[in-house]
Amino acid sequence: MAGALVRNSRLQVSVKAPLERDAFARSVHSSTWIEGNLLSLAQVRAVVDGKDLLVEEKQKTEVANCVEAVRRILKTKHKPVTEQGLLAVHARMIKGLLAKDRSGKYRSVQNYIVDARNKVIFTPPPPAQVQGRMKALFAWAKDESLHPVIRSAIFQHEFLTIHPFVDGNGRVGRAVGQWFLWEKGFDPLCTLGLDDFFAQGRPRYYDMIQQTRDMDGDFTHWVEYVAQGLAWAHEDVQNRIKAGTLRLQGVTLTPKQEELLALLERKGVLGAPEIGKAMKINRARVNQLIGPLVRLGIVTRVGAARAVRYRVNEK
Repeated sequence: MAGALVRNSRLQVSVKAPLERDAFARSVHSSTWIEGNLLSLAQVRAVVDGKDLLVEEKQKTEVANCVEAVRRILKTKHKPVTEQGLLAVHARMIKGLLAKDRSGKYRSVQNYIVDARNKVIFTPPPPAQVQGRMKALFAWAKDESLHPVIRSAIFQHEFLTIHPFVDGNGRVGRAVGQWFLWEKGFDPLCTLGLDDFFAQGRPRYYDMIQQTRDMDGDFTHWVEYVAQGLAWAHEDVQNRIKAGTLRLQGVTLTPKQEELLALLERKGVLGAPEIGKAMKINRARVNQLIGPLVRLGIVTRVGAARAVRYRVNEK
């Protein structure tokens, strides 16, 4: 499993959480950039962190929507991908960018795929066929005998070929393609890099999609391409570890402790009541989780007595 590298390295979570956050921001930046969004990676990171930007509103909305759509998938990433879930992802991805009667709903008009010179290179199926094609695709995706990478790759390609929405197909297709992987236990830290892989070779990405259409349903090269992207993303995480980007420490943490540390990474400094409220646990449980982290030097106490607050140790 792709996440085994990170788990087996027993990463200090005070640096694991920033790595995950960075992978998330890079993924959003790449996926929106592929579709023509002009925000820089630094600006996307600011949006991920909830900061406002003095940029063109549509550009900012596209990124903010992508952030929220992918976050929603990650919150329930182990649940099966459903048609209703996909429609909800589209509604969130395109919020404020399309009329409500087109948001989270299949298209009722013909659309076209054009190249950089605005020349039509592919015509998706007519709108009367979209719903039936999508239901058939979801029925096919229920085949549990397929390897998750094959299932994810083929679903994404067929989704892009059907092009079921008026807008947002690329972003939704890539996000749901990853959802199929997360559903089967793939670690987002390693799979989020797929969008970086696609973006770094954007002309090849589009060429591979069209070449597969031209090959009348032979998905071999497309599946190999997606698998190559996953291997690249995995190696990228590996290189970050080997390069010393991450400090290693022989510490084994529970999922709740990882959640707590990720919360502190996002918020900065929090008191026990704030941690308890955010994690929906009582004060005693907060102390039980955070005590070992303080003793290990991963978390630092700030203040004293009932005013004590906690932050991740930056050293």
